[in-house]
Amino acid sequence: MKKLFSILTLTLLLSSCMGPMGPMGPQGPQGEPGEGVNWKVYDFTIQSHQWQLMGEPDGLNSYYMYLFEGNDAPEELRYVVDNMGEVSGCLVDMLGQEEIFYPLPYENYFGSGDGTYESLWCEMYKYDYTRSSIAFYVYYSDFYTATPPATCKFRMSFKW
Repeated sequence: MKKLFSILTLTLLLSSCMGPMGPMGPQGPQGEPGEGVNWKVYDFTIQSHQWQLMGEPDGLNSYYMYLFEGNDAPEELRYVVDNMGEVSGCLVDMLGQEEIFYPLPYENYFGSGDGTYESLWCEMYKYDYTRSSIAFYVYYSDFYTATPPATCKFRMSFKW
């Protein structure tokens, strides 16, 4: 019983060591102003007939490109480049009513065959940008570029 009473007393003493709160201390020095992040998101849609073939149809090193420049390019590209910001984006596709996002650069692999002959290829979607333009590219690993890519939607995020 003596041990139980000692443990109970010790527990009460340790749990009641909290006194009233003292006065607030002096105000510390003002820190340097923090840097905020600005960002803007844009959707770019390129219709199938708008893609420009670079090179000859089905020629080696041929690919498709579309360039947004001048008034078609976002003004925020200037801020991104001047402030060492970043651009990231994705290819947007639809699955029923649901949007699917594929981060850029994006590669998609395909294959077809008729039982005696197989055809394998890869599509790659990329982009680049300058202070006043943003360009999107579609590359085919087999260089079969006689048919332009389908209509594509890209969602791009600019942070500076």
